[in-house]
This record gives sequence, structure tokens and C-alpha cells, in this order.
Amino acid sequence: MKLFFKRKILFFFTIFLLLIFSYLNFEKITNNFDEKIREIFFEIRGNIPTSQKVVIIDIDEKSISAIGQWPFGRDYMAQVLANLTNAGAGIIGIDIIFSEFDRSSPSFMAKSLGVKGEFRDNDELLAAVVSQTPTVLGYYFTKDLSKNSQPHPITKFTPNSSPHLLKFNNVVTNISPVQESAYSSGFFNAFNDYGGKMTKMPLMLEYKDKIYPSLVFEMINIASQTKEVKILQDNYAIHGVKLSNMAIPTDKNGFMRINFRGAKNSFKYISFLDVLNGNFDPKDVSGKFILIGTSITTLADLRATVYDLAMPGVEIHANMIDNILKGDFLYEPPFAKAIDIFIILFLTLILGLILLYLSSVLTLVVVFILSSILYMSYYYLLFSQGLVLNLFYPLISIVITTISAFYINYQREQKQKEFIKDKFAKKVSLEVANDLLSNENNNFQAKEKELTVFFSDIRGFTSLSENFDSPQKLIELLNRYFEPMTESITKNHGTIDKFIGDAIMAYWNAPCEVSNHADKALQTALSQLEELEKLNDQLQKDSKIIIEIGIGIHTGLAVVGEMGSKGRSDYTIIGDNVNLASRIEGLTKTFGVKLIISESTKNQLTQKYHLKYLASVVVKGKSSAIKLYEVLTNKEYEKFKDKQSDYAEAIKYYEISEFDKCKAIFEKMNKIEPTKLNKLYIDKCVELLASKESNKNFIMHSK
Repeated sequence: MKLFFKRKILFFFTIFLLLIFSYLNFEKITNNFDEKIREIFFEIRGNIPTSQKVVIIDIDEKSISAIGQWPFGRDYMAQVLANLTNAGAGIIGIDIIFSEFDRSSPSFMAKSLGVKGEFRDNDELLAAVVSQTPTVLGYYFTKDLSKNSQPHPITKFTPNSSPHLLKFNNVVTNISPVQESAYSSGFFNAFNDYGGKMTKMPLMLEYKDKIYPSLVFEMINIASQTKEVKILQDNYAIHGVKLSNMAIPTDKNGFMRINFRGAKNSFKYISFLDVLNGNFDPKDVSGKFILIGTSITTLADLRATVYDLAMPGVEIHANMIDNILKGDFLYEPPFAKAIDIFIILFLTLILGLILLYLSSVLTLVVVFILSSILYMSYYYLLFSQGLVLNLFYPLISIVITTISAFYINYQREQKQKEFIKDKFAKKVSLEVANDLLSNENNNFQAKEKELTVFFSDIRGFTSLSENFDSPQKLIELLNRYFEPMTESITKNHGTIDKFIGDAIMAYWNAPCEVSNHADKALQTALSQLEELEKLNDQLQKDSKIIIEIGIGIHTGLAVVGEMGSKGRSDYTIIGDNVNLASRIEGLTKTFGVKLIISESTKNQLTQKYHLKYLASVVVKGKSSAIKLYEVLTNKEYEKFKDKQSDYAEAIKYYEISEFDKCKAIFEKMNKIEPTKLNKLYIDKCVELLASKESNKNFIMHSK
């Protein structure tokens, strides 16, 4: 018992080590599963109220329909910014970039048409309004394209670079008149997680060895009037940023996890057109964070989130601002990995050892209660404390530990049964032993039952054995042959009765009932021929030899049951039909074929096979004839197809006693391809023509 306990400790500790290795090295692969579980938590929680301090000015369908095709003239944007400022907007962030000059501006059109004179410049108008309003412009970093001037944000960071931030070498900003007139600006680069959904957004990125803030972070920093932002980091990761009045936790790369308020439209939307026309309540924007963006599908600024597959990008910024204003952050604390590792240890080593001593029902109850408590705790920590812990590995730990415990307990029960099974296996076949274990009241007394009996034998085994200089090598060859042959029998629900030298005897439909047992036996034989072909390929390479076999199958009544003495008995079969199956196998030599079945087997087949009628035969020890059929493999049938009509015609002539015509066809076929079957029919026709006998049955005097 102590040895068992020590082995299981080692087993579950090994599972723990493998899970920890995966946890530490395959985060990118498993992160998607972790986020999927967290999404379920969000769905359970549902929508939560916002701070009511963030408003979205939406370039919506109504605005497009009234103003015209996007992009609008910059004079419209200038008017909206002026109206918002006059209404007392606290700070305005623009989730749009003006990277090209306004082609609808009168000055641009006059220049394009070569018209001289003083005309209004919409870009200069927008630049003038931006300079007089609390507007923060947007821009984005790229890997391979730079356009317009450099951004100059208000926010200053300490330190001003970090090895943990994503780095860019190119940037696309607004045209110079607008960019240089702005109070400040921030990037709006977005990054999906591995599952294609938005769960985090960067607060900072590095451009040419200098840190730049995001649009959201710049708006928050200006509102907080922080002169210098401190980056909280160590040699391994960034942990957050410190402003004058708050700290914002981030992941190791400066990304902020978003605590979404719900699906789209969780925030107040005001149509761009209504602000343009002054058709809005100033109280809705006074002193608030204003974001200008679009919800139109055609402008391609929609992102998949935990609540919505098409949330406007501007509303994701709104969620981030609201998170910061309310302080309900979601973050992975520095000690998160330690907690994850401890939980995985408990759910593998400790839980595993406990489950080994519980019944199956009690195991399920314990696992259900433990899982419920664990994930309710995770839910509480996520939304009440903001702690983001790994959700996937505890689940997979519980699953693997539970399955392992079930398997170990099952194996322990099986070992107890193996002792009994070994005892029975000495007296009966393994199939019977299993039946005895599962059916205590089973009666194995001898009884008559319909069976399909199978015999197979290696052709020329004596001469084959002469190729080996030691009995050991011959036994090795037999073992290589018996292995796939017996596997085919057991796989098709057959019972191996015995091995007789190089021969195999098996049967179907006892001790257990086997539906379509004739089909099962025949499918086994065909499978064996396929396996033999593979084995012969190997044997030719290894020792330049080939094994050929003959198989005989017959269906009929036989006596089946446990037979023998008290000291030694076996579950076996006896009877005339067993002997007949053996005789049929022997006739494969006579007819020069591999697989023969009797008419009684043929009549019980439910599936289609390539059957070829051989002859009506009277075997040794019998007075009545039986019809025999060769079963062709697919390859054999392909070769036989061209001769099938000639063969059928010859058999037809034989059956109607026109032996001269039958003989002629078989002689023609024999010239093309000599076979034992052709020779048998030729000789029989000669005999019948000479004696004028009418008995067309083939009389066999030997096995």
C-alpha cells in the first residue's frame, strides 16, 4: 500500500510539472481558451452602469445622409468642435485622423481649377478652431509608413523609454496646419488578442526611443493635470503608470485590460449632425469627456469584444476612460503566477490523492462542489477585486486529475479481476473468461448451436521450415504470422479455439451471440489475406521467403461448450460441420485458391463480396455433395473480370452436361493462364466424356 501511495504521488506530481511547463511556455496557445472562460463570466455579469461622464459624438448614418459622402468638409468638423466647446465640453478626443488635405475646401478646389483669388481654406479653419478648443487629436504608428509631422504630446514619462513596450519606427499624423495647432494628440492603435477579440489596449508605445501616450491616456492625463507620469516597472515587466491622483495597472507591455460596461450603445451617443445643427442639450456634454468617432460599418472601425462582435472603436476608448474614472480596473497582479501555480499544485497532487480513496459517485460530487467553489471565487476576484487569474489551467487540472483518478481506480479493480481471469484463461479462451467475469450465472455446458467455423493453414510449411537453420527462427516467423492473423479474428468478434501447428481454428457465434457471424468470419479471412500481403513484403526484404495460406469457412450446427476432465477442460466445438470446415480448408490446395466458403455460409452473407463458384464436391467421409465458392480479393477480382464471362459459360456447359464445349473453353483459358482449377475441369470432362457417366460431382478422397 505504501508503494502504491508513493507511486501515485510521483504520478500526480509529474502531471503537475507537465502542466506548469505548459503554463509557463505555451501562453500564446492556451490564452485563447482562458479568454473564452472569462467571456462566460462577462456574460453572466451582464451590463453595468457607466460613470455618465463620457459621451460619444457619432458620425452615423443620419449624418452621412444629410451631409454627404465621407470624409466631410473640415468646416463641418470645425463647427462641431466649436459647438461642443461653447456647450462646455470638458475635453474632446478625435478618433479620426486628418492625414490628407480637404479636397472639398474652396481654396483647394480653386487651386486645382487654376482660379485666382482669396478663398476659404477649410484646413486652416479647422486648425484655428482646434487651437481654441480642448481638442486632443488622434494618430497611429505603423511599421512601414510615415506621413506628415511628428506628434508632440503633453504627457512626459519617467523614464522616457522602456524595454517592455512595443516599438515603432514610423507614424502617420494629421496634416501640419491641424497637427501643429492642437493642444495635444495621442495614438489610437488597436491590437486584437489571439482569439481575434479586443480585450486590452495599449496606454503607451515607443517611437524612436521615446514613449508616447494613447488618445485615452492623453485625455486622462490632461484632465488630471499630471506634469510627469511615472512608469512602474522592473527588469521583467511593466506593472502600471502613476499619475498625480491615481495609479493605472497594466500588463507587462503597458496594455490596459478593458472592463467592458456591456455591448455597444452602453454610452450616450449624440449624432454628429445634431451637434452640427446645435440640436442637442448642452448639459449632455458640459464638463464631460467627449469622443468623436463613427459607428458606420462601411468606415471599418468596428471591433469584436466580449459582448459584441461589432463594437465601434470609439466606444472601446469610452470604456477605457470610464474604467479609469471609476477605478474598477481588471489587472494581473505581480503575484498572479504564484497563485496559479499553487492552485494547479492543489488540483493535481492533493486532489488526485484524495480522489483515489473515493467511489466514482463521490468523486463526481466532490469535483462538482470544488469546481463550483473555485470558479465562484474566480468570479468574485475578477469583478469585485479586479484580479485577473488564469482560468484555463485550473479547469484542465481538474479534468486531467479526475480522469487520471478514475483510470487508476479502474486499473486497480481490473488487476483484482486479472487474477480471476488468469485462472479461467488456463481452462478456456480469453473470450470465455471475460464472459464468465461479466455473467456469473452463464451456463457453459455443452449445447448445439449454429456456428461459422474457420480453418486456415500455411501451404508447404515443411519445405518452408527447411529454410531456417534453427527452431528459434522458425518460431519467430510463426509468431510474426500469428500476430496479425489472431488480431483480425478477435477484432471481428471471433473466438480462437486453438493453434494446431501452423494452422488456426476459430469460430463465431459462441460463447457470445454474434450477429451476421458468417459476414464476420469472411471479413476476417479477407483482412488476413491483406495483412499477409503486407507481411510477405517484409519477409521478402528480410529473408527472401513468402508465406501462402489456405482458408476454409463453413456454417452449420455444432456442439459447443466446456469439455474435458476436472483437472483440465477447454471451451471448444466438435461435430461433423467442424470436420467439414477443416476439409474445405484442405480443398484450397486441390483447387489452387486461397479462400473457399461453403454454400451454407454463402446463403447467410448479408453483404456483397466477389464470389466465384468452384464446384459441387463430395468430401471424404461424406456421401452428399456440397457447393463451394471461392471468395476473391479486390486484386484477384480485377484479374478475373476479363475471364469471368468465359468461366461462367464453361460452368454453364458443365452443368448441362455439354462436356466437350466446357472442356474447350477451359483448355483455351488454361493456355492463357494455367491453373489447378482449369486442369481439374479439363480432366473431369475427359473422364465424363470417356465413361459417359452423369455424376458431375467432384469426389475427394483425401483432406
